[in-house]
Order: sequence, then C-alpha cells, then structure tokens
Amino acid sequence: MEDDSDRPKNDARARHPLVRFSLRGSAHELEAEAADTKPLLGQFVMNGQATMLYAAPNTGKTLITLYLVLKAIADGLIDPDRVIYVNSDDSSQGLAAKVRLLEDAGAHMMAPGHKGMKIPHLVEKMTQAVEDGSARGTLIIIDTLKKFTDLMDKKRTSEFGQVCREYVMAGGTIVALGHTRKSPKANGSPQYQGTTDILEDFDAVYVAELMTDSGRKDRRVVRFNMEKKRADSPNAVAYAYADELGISYDEKLASVEPVDPEDFTADRTGDYGVDIVKVTIVIGDIIGDGFAGGKGALAEATAAACGISKRKAIRIIEEKTGNTRGVHMWNTRTGEHNTQIYRLLIHD
Repeated sequence: MEDDSDRPKNDARARHPLVRFSLRGSAHELEAEAADTKPLLGQFVMNGQATMLYAAPNTGKTLITLYLVLKAIADGLIDPDRVIYVNSDDSSQGLAAKVRLLEDAGAHMMAPGHKGMKIPHLVEKMTQAVEDGSARGTLIIIDTLKKFTDLMDKKRTSEFGQVCREYVMAGGTIVALGHTRKSPKANGSPQYQGTTDILEDFDAVYVAELMTDSGRKDRRVVRFNMEKKRADSPNAVAYAYADELGISYDEKLASVEPVDPEDFTADRTGDYGVDIVKVTIVIGDIIGDGFAGGKGALAEATAAACGISKRKAIRIIEEKTGNTRGVHMWNTRTGEHNTQIYRLLIHD
C-alpha cells in the first residue's frame, strides 16, 4: 500500500493535513466509551453532561445540590468514590459539616487551602483525568464557579468551558454552581451572572428562584427554571426545605423534598418593567423650578405619582443627579438643616 507521506507535495492525491485527526474507524470505541445520558441528580441533572445552576446567595442551592448528590449515592446511581465536591464558598463550620455528610456517604469533598489544594489545581487535575481516562464515571460539583474563573472575562470563561467540555466528552459529569445578578430581568425573573459563554458551552443551564408557599411559612420553595438543555430534561423542577430558626444543617438537609413546580407562584416582588423615561419626566415635573424637600420626600412623591416603590424612585433620582448634561437631569445643593435642594439642569 502506497504511503501518503511519500507522495510529492503537489500530488493531487495528497491528503489534507487535518485528516490526521480523523475519527474514522473509531465509532465502535467511542460508542463504548460514551456516557449514557440519563438523569443522575433528580430529573434534571443528566449523566455525562455539564450543568450550570444559578441562584441568589442564601437561596439553598448548595443544600439542594447536597441532597441530590446524597440521594443519587443512596439510590445506587453513582459510586460515592467517584463523587468529588469542590467547596470554595463556605465557612470553616459549614465546610466541616459538609465534609462529615459526604464522608459518611463515602464521597469526597475538597477545598482550596486544605490538604495542599490551590485554585489552579482544579483545571490541572481535570485535564489530567481526561488524559489518563480517570474522568469517566465521575461527578464533579464546583461550588462556586466564580472562584475558579472570572465569569465577567469572556476569554477566561470560554477557556474554562472548554476544559469542562473535554471532561464530559471523556465520560465525566460536571455540576457548577453560580450566583444570579442583583438586578432581575424585565419580567422580574432572576438572570444568570457573567458572560454568555457558560450558557453556550454547558449542556444545561437552570436558574433558581424563590417561590411563594402560601400554605407554609416555615419552609422555602425553590424552583429551577431551564435556560438551556440538550437532553430530555424538564423545563422546571422545584424543591422545598424547612426554614425554621435554630434547626441544624443536618435537619434542614433531611427536610429537602421535591415538589410540583406548578403548585407555586414566583415570589417576584419589586419594580419590573418600569418606564424609566416616564418616571424621569414625572420627577422633573415635581422638581419644577426647585424642590427643597430632600431626596426622601422627592422619592415619596415620585412613588405615589408613578405607582412604583420608593426604593426604585430613589435609584432613578440618584442615577439622574449630577452636572453632566445629556447624562443627568438635575443637580443638588445643600439648604438649611443640610436638606438637599433639587434643581433641573435647564435652569442652571
């Protein structure tokens, strides 16, 4: 058989240099190594995928994730020795409690600053696991993702996403936890923090929000809404847990239970979809030739006139206060008793 390397460079039969990477002939091997895409954690975190879970701080995302991990172990869905929980967002007391929980289940927890682990070790060891084949059949939970990559840096986030992609292609499963932004979407629902690269690079993305449980004041309900999925996973799942003062973490963990997401309504309190231009015009009308009542009184008058909260009125007042024309609409000076007097820039 003729060796392609012996052909002259101008030979029309010379192979394209990319052909050296061809997977032709590897179908059987890849089929044998491919992870079976089926539910692993609950019904929405799939085996062999990278899943991102966003939630506001103190929503209960770590609690619910631990519940799902421990249940998967108890149900025999994964070997506990193949579970690796990377905890970089906890107090010493919280870390100790969670290490005990996973240790009793036979799983692993690690934290930067302990046993010689440092932040760069995560990517380094994940890459090593891909190369030596030990990634297959493992579950890595990264809590929280922002400690290992800059979610606001597109290049760094994309690079981290590529490492995760290679890991799941090697048969592993990744669950990363992150925070939502302080400002919600226009409809009041939470929105993920950072660039769109995680949304693009991960297989599934869910964003959590608190729900209103009118029948029970002693528990919280958290619904995870799907932003992206590749498998036949649900569009929403929900979990409830006890929210009583004084109960231990173990007791709170034991209280976690799945609930029907359709049985609850979103707890979206605040000012969403506010017409800022309209509010700004109203504030300008209230200020008129001058308003000497101070910020609080101006905000109260604005809130009453526009049907918005005083907090939202204050935010708009502050954003439009200054001396740069085209950016600000009014400025202030100090009057008697240190009261702020507002005056439209057109009068200056």
